[in-house]
Amino acid sequence: MAEFQKSLIRFMYLALAVAVVLGVWIIARPCAAPQMEFGRPSRGVTATGTCVVRTKPELVEVSFGVRQSSKTARAAKNYVKSTCAKIIGALKKGGVAAKDIQTQNFHLQSEWHSGTGWQIKNWSAQEFLRVRIRKIERAADLIDAAVRAGANRVGGLEYTVDNVNEIRAKGRAKAAEVARKKAAELASALGGKLGRLVSCDERYPGDDGYRYGYYNNYYGYDGYGYANRSMSGQAVITPPESTTDEEVTLQPGEMVTTVVVTATYEVK
Repeated sequence: MAEFQKSLIRFMYLALAVAVVLGVWIIARPCAAPQMEFGRPSRGVTATGTCVVRTKPELVEVSFGVRQSSKTARAAKNYVKSTCAKIIGALKKGGVAAKDIQTQNFHLQSEWHSGTGWQIKNWSAQEFLRVRIRKIERAADLIDAAVRAGANRVGGLEYTVDNVNEIRAKGRAKAAEVARKKAAELASALGGKLGRLVSCDERYPGDDGYRYGYYNNYYGYDGYGYANRSMSGQAVITPPESTTDEEVTLQPGEMVTTVVVTATYEVK
C-alpha cells in the first residue's frame, strides 16, 4: 500500500511538471497575426456601346381634351361627354379606327371660393382621349377636325412606329457588338484577353416620359396656340392668327431611337 502511494505521488509530480513546461511553452510562443480571408479582387473591363437607329415614322399619337366649367357637376359632365362624342365622331369620319381611340383620363372636381365662408363656386370637368393616327399625312387635318368638333386641349404629339421593340432589338444587337469590341481592345491593350461576360445593362436615352405630356393649349381656355414637341424635345409654340381658320402644319421628320449597352467582362 505504501508503494502504491509513492507511485501515485511520483505520477502527480510528473504530471505537474509536464503542465508547467507546457504552460511556459505556450506563453513564450510568438503570437501569429490572425489571417483574414478576403475574396479575390475582381479583374475585368467595362465598355459601353451606343447605337442610334433612325426610322421613318409610321403613325402619330396625340391627345385631345375637353374642359368645361359650369355651375353644376351635371352640366359640366354632360358638356364634356357630348363634346367628346362629337370629337370621336369627327375622328372616325376622318378614318381613325375605334381601336385607336382610348379614353386616357377623366376628372370632375369642385371649384371653391371664400366669399362669405367656403362655398362651391363651379364644377370643372375634363376628359382626354389618346388617339393613334396611322395615316400621318392626315394628322394635321384630323387635329383641325377635332378642334372644330370642340376639343379645347391638344397636346402630347409624338411620331412613332407600330412596334418600337423591333427597332430597339436592332439597336441593342449593334450596341452590344460595339461594347464587346471595345472591351476586347481594352483587354488587349492591358496585356490580357477577353474572358466571360460578367454583367450587362441597357438604357434608352431620350425615353423621357414626355409621351403623355401637355405643353400648351390649342384654342384653349388658358391661351391660344398649338404646342408641338420638336425632335430635340423642346416645345415649339405657334400662336394662330385666328381661333377658327388657322390650319396646323406638321413635319414628321424622322424617329431617333438610341440604345446604350454597358458590358463587363473578365480578363484572362
